[in-house]
Amino acid sequence: MASKKSGRRYTAEQKAEVIRRVQAGETQAAVAKAAGISTWTVGQWVRAAKGGAKVGRRLGRPRGVGSARRRAARTGRGRQEIAWALDGDMLVVRIPLSRFVRQLTLKALAGI
Repeated sequence: MASKKSGRRYTAEQKAEVIRRVQAGETQAAVAKAAGISTWTVGQWVRAAKGGAKVGRRLGRPRGVGSARRRAARTGRGRQEIAWALDGDMLVVRIPLSRFVRQLTLKALAGI
């Protein structure tokens, strides 16, 4: 069994050659074996080429898009809102500490 080659980069010319061979009639498995890459990767490149995508383009979601939102959801630090409640005659306001510190800092800097 071949060793896993995670994170390996291929040039646009290498990808174009693999796609050309598959489109010429060779099987994806044969091309993948000859090139030393997975059949899944070859299939992704061929599908991207059929869809009109550039051959050198990375597959998947661009880095940074939605990553902060996903991380916040995973850690439970999503958009925290200010909450308030009445406790007898007292108003109890709950505000996230980071938001409170930011507002406090802005007010302090405005006073300088």
